[in-house]
Amino acid sequence: MISFFSTAMHHFLHDMKFKHKFIILNLLLVLVPTFVVFCFLYGRLSHIITTNAINSEQALVSQTAETLAATVNQLELAMESITSDTVLSDITHAANVYDYLSSHGNHPDTLNYFRNIRSLIDYDFITAVRIYVPYMEKSFQEPSPFYLVESTSLIERSYWHGIFDGAPGINVLLCPDFYLTRSEVDSLGSMAYIQRIRNPYDPAQESCYIAVYFSTEYLKNILCKNLTDTGSVYYINNSRNSIVASSDTALAGTYFMRYESIPGRIGSTQNFAAVTILDENLYMGYREVDHTDWRLVSIIPTNSVFSESRQILLNMVFLYLFFVALAYITALLLSGNIAKRLSLVVDKMNEDRGKTPVKFDNEDDQDEIGQLVCNYNVMVDRINALMTKETETAEKLKVSEVKALQAQINPHFLYNMLDMINWLAQSGKQQEVSIAVQTLSKFYKLTLSKKNITIPIQEELRHVDLFVKLQNMRYEDRINFLIDVPDEILDFEIPKLVLQPIVENSIQHGIFERESKSGDIVIMAWTEDMDILFTISDTGMGIPAGQLANILDGTGSGSGSNIGIYNTHLRLQLLYGEAYGLQFQSTYGKGTEVHVRIPAIKYREK
Repeated sequence: MISFFSTAMHHFLHDMKFKHKFIILNLLLVLVPTFVVFCFLYGRLSHIITTNAINSEQALVSQTAETLAATVNQLELAMESITSDTVLSDITHAANVYDYLSSHGNHPDTLNYFRNIRSLIDYDFITAVRIYVPYMEKSFQEPSPFYLVESTSLIERSYWHGIFDGAPGINVLLCPDFYLTRSEVDSLGSMAYIQRIRNPYDPAQESCYIAVYFSTEYLKNILCKNLTDTGSVYYINNSRNSIVASSDTALAGTYFMRYESIPGRIGSTQNFAAVTILDENLYMGYREVDHTDWRLVSIIPTNSVFSESRQILLNMVFLYLFFVALAYITALLLSGNIAKRLSLVVDKMNEDRGKTPVKFDNEDDQDEIGQLVCNYNVMVDRINALMTKETETAEKLKVSEVKALQAQINPHFLYNMLDMINWLAQSGKQQEVSIAVQTLSKFYKLTLSKKNITIPIQEELRHVDLFVKLQNMRYEDRINFLIDVPDEILDFEIPKLVLQPIVENSIQHGIFERESKSGDIVIMAWTEDMDILFTISDTGMGIPAGQLANILDGTGSGSGSNIGIYNTHLRLQLLYGEAYGLQFQSTYGKGTEVHVRIPAIKYREK
């Protein structure tokens, strides 16, 4: 078996025609890695999709709970406006309310009070208001403003009245529809926010009740608004295990969970737990609605969460099969073409053996590449000296290029930006990803441009502005950036990347050294004699006196931004002379001011 494998490998590596090698290798390099990547990506995508779906649902549940709390707060404000007026006290303490209103109803305060109550009724949310008082034998009829006052005998058989009677400590109650009488539901509203009013001077006297009726449909619309899937459901459960409202009555009844058991099954209100109800796998979460005994419950079927994953899997399978077929056809076409071209190269090298500067170690191969090796190695010894010289030159050039790149590009900055873009993509923030990529592209388009050594000041300022925008995207707009440069000097020249290292130093070693991690950077410029002066000031931590003395002589900190500062100063002096460059003024703990002096030269395209 080992001998067969060894023979097969030798035949493949040394004797098989290049056309066949290319087809086999191309298919292996396409099929195996793509299959591995396919399996890995599917697992990761499924996890990301599930996590994003749950995170999105958590945000929606919180938003819905806040909306419900705001709705209840609207009811509380309406109730407060009704109960805080002294007119109500006069009415509820009257021995005979009907007689009292008949005789005192024309008083301006009384009329204004009932007019204000009626203004609360918008028929969209608050549908009616009633004041229930005892000892009222007759009722007022519309258009009398006092029709809002009715006898407690009308609601004595209601479920909510029984709750108040059986629980003396309860003074406020949010009532679903089955707490109300049929007459209330039909003519006033399907839900009610009710407050008991006691007579502080006579506790034995029967209580009065203020009822603010509102629409269940209004709450249902709030719940339905944020549903993410047709199989999902929101419902509100109160402490008496009653469903107050739901986005779907049938689903709410199917997935109902008792009020007291919800925290034990789900845990924290920040969780979305996997639960099983009636043999169906679900994701379930809940939120407490402020100022109520309500719990908003959200339920998502597991199938709806994974449906997107299954669709992605199907798309990836089709895509994978398409690329397999494409790889095979491409390999078949290219292999014949490349083999033919290599044969022509071999023929040409047989005619002239002194033109290809590459040497191979093995001359025993029998395929087209083996022939190239045999012919090519004859020429290698003739150019060793030239190659050695060229290698030394290339190494020196390489070192110079690396140093130049180190002074221009901060790899940590690129890494941080790519990490931020990756996080935005995983969070589903497509617009932010697009903005970040476009801004980063513009930044490096200018940074990596090799056309001219100098650029217009306007371009340099735009470059710095892009750099600060990228920093603010990563650090949540902690940097307040202002450019105050007169228009008349925007067309003058400035060497590339003079201002950016200074601004970067202000951010990294100034502003981000403060406890607040935030601050201001201002760039100003003006002309002075035949020069242009820039001032870059920041409100960072400043530079200690010991470091300030040697920041421009190359003996300071070796961090990327300080290297950029030193190289910027050195470039300006090499280009324009020792009278130009950078000057630092700093007060530790308060900030830093950098002065940049360059000659005033109009920019000309070279």
